[in-house]
Amino acid sequence: MKNSNLLLSVCVAFILLGTTQKIHGKDETANLLAGTAKVDITPPEKDAVNLVGQPLRKRDSLYARVVVLKDQKVSLAIVSVDLIVFSSLKVITEATKKWGVDHVILCSTHTHAAMAPRGLLIKPPFSPDWTRNGKDPGTTIDWPALSSDPWYAETEDKIIAAIGKAMNNLFAAKLVSGKGPFESAYMAHNRRLVREGGPVLAMWENPDRRPTKPIDPTVGVIRIDDLKGKPRALMVQYACHPVATMSAGMVSRDFPGAMVDHIEQELGDNCMGMFLQGAQGDLDPYDLHNLKGENRFNIVRMAGISLAKGALKIASTLKETPKTDPTPIQIKESLLTLAHRNGTNTSNVGILTVVINKDLALVAIPGEPFISHQIELTSKSPIKNTLILGLAYHGKGSPFVVYIPTVQAVKEGGYGATECSFLAADAGEKMISEAVLSIQSLLKQTASSK
Repeated sequence: MKNSNLLLSVCVAFILLGTTQKIHGKDETANLLAGTAKVDITPPEKDAVNLVGQPLRKRDSLYARVVVLKDQKVSLAIVSVDLIVFSSLKVITEATKKWGVDHVILCSTHTHAAMAPRGLLIKPPFSPDWTRNGKDPGTTIDWPALSSDPWYAETEDKIIAAIGKAMNNLFAAKLVSGKGPFESAYMAHNRRLVREGGPVLAMWENPDRRPTKPIDPTVGVIRIDDLKGKPRALMVQYACHPVATMSAGMVSRDFPGAMVDHIEQELGDNCMGMFLQGAQGDLDPYDLHNLKGENRFNIVRMAGISLAKGALKIASTLKETPKTDPTPIQIKESLLTLAHRNGTNTSNVGILTVVINKDLALVAIPGEPFISHQIELTSKSPIKNTLILGLAYHGKGSPFVVYIPTVQAVKEGGYGATECSFLAADAGEKMISEAVLSIQSLLKQTASSK
């Protein structure tokens, strides 16, 4: 009898081992696993220059922040870097090879006061040679050669390691998301001043806070909790250029840095803040040229804190609904061949669409969409919480297609529409249409799998 009981116990143990795996003490049969990591990517001061080649003294540390999400079928790493733009096929390839991550989205906060590798430098006043004559910067820049820049290569390696750290520290997680109103004394206004019968002027600042349109006065929030209900990550999507510190001659994370600092101060060291840039192509903060000395950084800090407070308020109202789907993450890659405005060239533009729990959709676009595209996507998407991730590269197509204006904006002209923009006028509309179709397809896929 004793031997029979022993045999039965061994059999039960093997059955349990075969049906439940553990990751650092957490049950991998949980519907959703998450991991976070943060790494310092600040360049040495002797090498630091901004996008126009201006030397930068250190004021802020720059970071790459990683959130990994994993269900029983697929894994996704979302990386937010404190840089004006960052694309690296090496990071994406190595994350898959070393850590088994299925998809990686590299997002830039787009701060204009951060390090840029010398291969990306442009000539002032903000008219990069690589967008003239209809050229695609994603194909004219030798992106792999940027790895010869020691800082760039080290940054790639640090991000790969950070993705691995997040993958190796997964925890059973709950994810909730939402959107809400956000109006601030600091941002944002539409910088395109369209005048009847006259050229469109670039309104770089709006100190009088005059109403402009279109804008999207909303903020998107994604909160990731552990099973004890403790927040472990708070991701905030908002559309606005971080440009207030770009002429200060210092390395600065601008308002996204102040935002994540305040979130982490309020929610504790175990919760990582993350900024996700939206469709900021034609949106700026109210204040710019009139900012002087330390007041510049005080205003930027208050702008970030105001955004953090708005996001925290929305996050505090989010309630989890019970989720039973073992594969809550659905992902679709699209590769669009889009014409250039010159009528002779084309570019392949990759769009990555993610649906999570059927109530959150993320659309990664490797450029700077105008805010009308964000508004259009929100209105057409079957998922209320649909967020554009601008300046976001996932490894397919052109790494960066600069500004993505609307058809109407191209007709009107002006900066970002006819300058520093080369895709056909309807390229943005086609991207949004593809994103809506992808969201619909993923929802149908989820329904049919039940």
